[in-house]
Amino acid sequence: MLVSRQHRIAFAHYPKTAGSSLQRWFIDSFPDAVLLRPKNPHLCVADSLKKLQRWKEIKHIVRLIHRSTPFVSPHAYDPPWPMSLRVVGVLREPFEMLVSLYEYWRREVFPIEPTDPFILLARHGEFRDFLAAALIGKRMPTYEEFFNVGGPLWPHTQLLDFDSLQAGIDSFCHGIGVPNSKPLPAINQNPTGVGDIQRYRDEAGPLVAEVHQRFRWYYEEGIHLTIRTSQPLKVAA
Repeated sequence: MLVSRQHRIAFAHYPKTAGSSLQRWFIDSFPDAVLLRPKNPHLCVADSLKKLQRWKEIKHIVRLIHRSTPFVSPHAYDPPWPMSLRVVGVLREPFEMLVSLYEYWRREVFPIEPTDPFILLARHGEFRDFLAAALIGKRMPTYEEFFNVGGPLWPHTQLLDFDSLQAGIDSFCHGIGVPNSKPLPAINQNPTGVGDIQRYRDEAGPLVAEVHQRFRWYYEEGIHLTIRTSQPLKVAA
């Protein structure tokens, strides 16, 4: 999760939802933004909140130390007040998201070959097996798990629609009173676009129903909560 203390805004990055593009936009728009865990840009909302709360505890300890040690600034740790954060994220049609993740991991040139079995399954295995691991093996969190639906920050969470992202960002910024002067860049975009979805559906077979079952919240509720516009703009695969 990226957090801007000055604007009290956080970006929760679910994989393959144009998150790399949004992350760049977020940093350009809010230069004070920092990743809570630099090695894991996909830290879920619940874990991010726990980390912010630990930072708050550290800040209190630093203030106590400062009373007797003037060399330690009381502002050394000054994270945003966790419960006041406004969280923004993106939802994408789950089957399309999983296809995009599979294709991304297959084409990505890693500096060091990954050892994660789930990534290796995408790089060297069949899509059907990758899909089974994502769904039945629960290697991919559901949207409601990732965004901690019903949790402490849920009332302040705004989800954008992947298929109309630029317009959604403009609407989001207008709603929170922050002018948006930065266009959304295209990063990690598949040069040929998302693969033949129907071919992947044919290969998935009965697992298509598993997608709808595991991501049931998205199809029944989540899709209706996003900022949606009549001007689609797909920036990244």
